[in-house]
Amino acid sequence: MDKDYFVDYCGGGSYDENYIYHSRVVECIDLVDRLGLEMDSVLVLGAATGRVLEHFNAAWDIRPHGCEISRWAHRRIPAGYRDRIRCMDMRRYVANCVRKRKHFDLLFSNSLVYLAAAEVPEFLVQCAEVSDYFHFWSSTSEDHEPNDSYRQTLKPRAWWGERFREAGFRGTRSPYLWRTVSA
Repeated sequence: MDKDYFVDYCGGGSYDENYIYHSRVVECIDLVDRLGLEMDSVLVLGAATGRVLEHFNAAWDIRPHGCEISRWAHRRIPAGYRDRIRCMDMRRYVANCVRKRKHFDLLFSNSLVYLAAAEVPEFLVQCAEVSDYFHFWSSTSEDHEPNDSYRQTLKPRAWWGERFREAGFRGTRSPYLWRTVSA
């Protein structure tokens, strides 16, 4: 993912113009607050240019940890956040967190859609090991009929729900917020 990806993010203009819709960070924060959940740590997989990090900091006074695979985007993360965001693939990052026994109250991502379907089950099991809650929303994971070759690879919300349950997550009052059995 290079500069062009973020300049025309999801085909709708710049990342800064579209990240709120595609990430659903505002809805995540609102949902967690409405459920009365206390969050002291957040892990963001796919931090992009850091805009979502600012939302968690403003809402909960938390500087998240996480990763971003794009060097171009990672260089644009504000300095006050970049020291906690690694420039690396989320699969490797989460595996490192498991190995180091790191744990976070909330894992936040809309980037799971970039994983191959065969990678999702094992990856979500690892995510369950490092987090109590996982907020995942993506406009590409909604229930709809695929209508072009790109969308043929996308999975509907029901498919994602099955993968989360198989990995040890339970549903909440939202189809986008999952909690681990231990939470």
